[in-house]
Amino acid sequence: MGPKKKRQLFILNAAIVLVNIFLFSGVFLGLSLFTGNALSRSAAWTALLMSVIVFFKGNSQILKIRETRFLTQGIRTLNDCIPVFKEAIHNGDVFDETILKNIEQIGRFRRKHGTIKDILLQKFSADEMSFQKFSAVLEDVENVIYMNMRSILNKISAFDVEEYDKLRNKKTEDDEFFKEKMGIYNEYITFVNSATKTNEEILLKLDKMLLEISRYNSVEDGDVKKLPAIMEMDELIKNANLYK
Repeated sequence: MGPKKKRQLFILNAAIVLVNIFLFSGVFLGLSLFTGNALSRSAAWTALLMSVIVFFKGNSQILKIRETRFLTQGIRTLNDCIPVFKEAIHNGDVFDETILKNIEQIGRFRRKHGTIKDILLQKFSADEMSFQKFSAVLEDVENVIYMNMRSILNKISAFDVEEYDKLRNKKTEDDEFFKEKMGIYNEYITFVNSATKTNEEILLKLDKMLLEISRYNSVEDGDVKKLPAIMEMDELIKNANLYK
C-alpha cells in the first residue's frame, strides 16, 4: 500500500472519529442513543448508522482503488529510487517480486560500495591515482545501476496493470488485437526482468572486484584498468550503456 492510499485512509477515518466526537460528546452536541427525546435519539441512531456505512464503504472504496502510478521526475540519485519502488508495490502486482529484488539490489550495492572504499583507503591514500581510478569505476557502476533502476521505474509506471489483468483473463488468444497488446506488455515485463538481471551481473562483478582488490597490497596506476575484474566491469558497463 502506497503512502497516498495510507493518507486517504487516515483522513477518512480521522474525519469519522472527529464527527462522532462532535455529535456524541457532552462538550458539543451531546447526542445519546438511549436518552433524550425521540428526535435526538433518532438523530443519534441515524448518525451512528451513517458513520458505519461511511466507514465500511469509504475504506472499501479506497482500498479497491489502484493508485495512480508514480513519476520518476524527482529522482536524482540511486537512493531516491527506494521510496518510489516502495510506492510502486501493489499486493499481487506483476512487478512486486521484481521491485523487492531491486530494493534489495540497491542495499547490496551500497554495502559493497562502502566495503570497497574502506579497503581501498587501507591500501591507498585518497589522493593517489590508483584510488581515484578505482573510485571512478565505482562511480560508473553506480551510474549504470541508477540508470537501470530509473528505466525500470519508468517502464513500471507506464505499464497499465488493470488492462493487462483484463487481457489475461480473456479467452481471445486468437484475436490479433489481443496478441499485439499482450506482446507490448510482455516487452515491458522482459525489459524490467533484463534490467534487473543486468544489475545482478554488475553486483557479481563488484564481488570479483572486491576480491581482487583485497589480494593486492599495491597496484600501479597503469595496472588498475588491466585487472580482470575491472576489465570485465568496463565491458559490462559499456554494454549496459547501450541498454536503456
